[in-house]
Amino acid sequence: MIYFDNAATGGFKPYSVKHAVYDAINCQFSVGRSQSFQSFIYEETVFNCRKFLSEKLNNGHIGRLIFTPNCTVALNYAIFGLQLNGKEIVTTDIEHNSVLRPLKRLSKTHDMTIKYAALNKDNNVDADSVLSLITHDTALVVMNAVSNVTGLKTEFEKVGQALKGRIPFIVDGAQGGGHLEFDLKRDYISALTLAGHKGLYSIAGVGILAINKDTDLTPIILGGSGSDTFSDEPISYPEKFEAGTINYPAISSLYVGAQFAYENMLYHNNRLKTLTKRLIDGLLAFKNIHIYSNPNIYGIVSFEVQGLSSMVLADVLTKVYKICLRSGFHCAPRLHTALKTADNGLIRLSLSPYNTEKEIDYFLGIIQDAILIAFEA
Repeated sequence: MIYFDNAATGGFKPYSVKHAVYDAINCQFSVGRSQSFQSFIYEETVFNCRKFLSEKLNNGHIGRLIFTPNCTVALNYAIFGLQLNGKEIVTTDIEHNSVLRPLKRLSKTHDMTIKYAALNKDNNVDADSVLSLITHDTALVVMNAVSNVTGLKTEFEKVGQALKGRIPFIVDGAQGGGHLEFDLKRDYISALTLAGHKGLYSIAGVGILAINKDTDLTPIILGGSGSDTFSDEPISYPEKFEAGTINYPAISSLYVGAQFAYENMLYHNNRLKTLTKRLIDGLLAFKNIHIYSNPNIYGIVSFEVQGLSSMVLADVLTKVYKICLRSGFHCAPRLHTALKTADNGLIRLSLSPYNTEKEIDYFLGIIQDAILIAFEA
């Protein structure tokens, strides 16, 4: 099996991550709920992970680095946790359903209008198109850092720097984690969300919500916190957002995985740009393939074959050629509508820095045969 689905979940895990998980699953103690010496050692790992990420993301307060079950939950915490003043929400056409669906719910419960920044000629969203939608009624701005469909990076930094904290600004960094140097203070980001299991090399089961020190959120899930037992709800960060037992194996893997990602970021990014260029250059040789990506540091290459369902082609590539990838609509309905790919979807290959040229060349060697089989299916 060749694994080309790293934008969904990273396939390669360094040895340090595997070792951390093995050690963690032998933990017989409830982190934050036990007075044992061993539990304190595990709590130190959680603290160190929180501290490391808080410093890297520059959110200004270690307690406001929150661990969540995944990036989707982190986005829900941020979107529903803000106390908003205004009647409009500004977002973009490239957003994932983890943003679109909560915003739609919020617009209904708070009687708010959603404005969507449209794609430019490069199938991306620029800062000016977002900023042009902002009025005195704007209560919230939410945008993606990197499209999970095309691998195109937005100008989210310019948007934040223009807003300067006057309006709450949430950034979905799921595909940018481990590739971009996010800075909440520099870019006036109110809340940033990341996925641990993609570019940060953790196992699945942990997301990150980094909250700016000047932003306050109201928790939407309440329960046991290990502190403030006699209060209606915890009053301190991070406890107020980490109700229930945390996923210690995932957090321990995130700690070493994030260190690995940051230590090797330059090499990984250069490697991915080289690999995506090789793949795109190879696909350009086929006239029946239309590509929606440029060489990029996120490993994402999406394309379509005119008149062919991406799901049918993906089925052939998986069953016949043992290539694991993603087809369909990638939870980004507005983007596929804007790209006019809402009928057949797109094939998305998403690479790891540890994929090889040989794997890419194999794919390029069989793709036309796979297309012929798919048309006959």
